[in-house]
Amino acid sequence: MRQRSQRGNALVALALALVAGPSTTVRAAIFDDAASAITLPSGDLTTEATNIRKVLEAYVHAVEAKDVQMFRAVKPNLSDEEEKRARMAFKSIQTQVVKMNVLVLEVKDGKATVKVSRRDTINGSIVSSFPQTFQLAKEPAGWTIQDIGR
Repeated sequence: MRQRSQRGNALVALALALVAGPSTTVRAAIFDDAASAITLPSGDLTTEATNIRKVLEAYVHAVEAKDVQMFRAVKPNLSDEEEKRARMAFKSIQTQVVKMNVLVLEVKDGKATVKVSRRDTINGSIVSSFPQTFQLAKEPAGWTIQDIGR
C-alpha cells in the first residue's frame, strides 16, 4: 500500500477536522447510480432526497475545487475556525476527489440526518474510507448543511 503524502495527510486532517461528535455505526451499504459523487439508496427517491443529494454534490464540488466560498454556500454557518482549517487544508493539496455512499437518510420536520461512508482520493492516492454524518436543515431557499460530524 502506498504511503500518503504530506498533502494527503493534510486533506484527511481537513475531513476529520470538520467532523465532530461520536462515531456512527454503519447500518447498511446502499447504492444508486455510480455517475454521481453521491450514491443514494436505490428505488424511488423523494423530492427531498433529490434536493439533499444536490446539496451534498455542491459540498463535494466545493471541496474538490478547494473553494471556501462554495463551501460556505452549502454550510452558511461555517465558523471562523472551520474556515481557517479548510483554507489550510485546501492549500496543502493539489487534487482531491470525493465519493460518498449514503448509508442512512432520515428526513423529518425540515431536518435531515445523512450518514455516509466517504472515500477521498488525494493527489492520486486513495485514502481509507471513513464515516461522516451531515445534519441538514430546510431553509426558505432550500437545504443547507448545519453540521458535519462523525
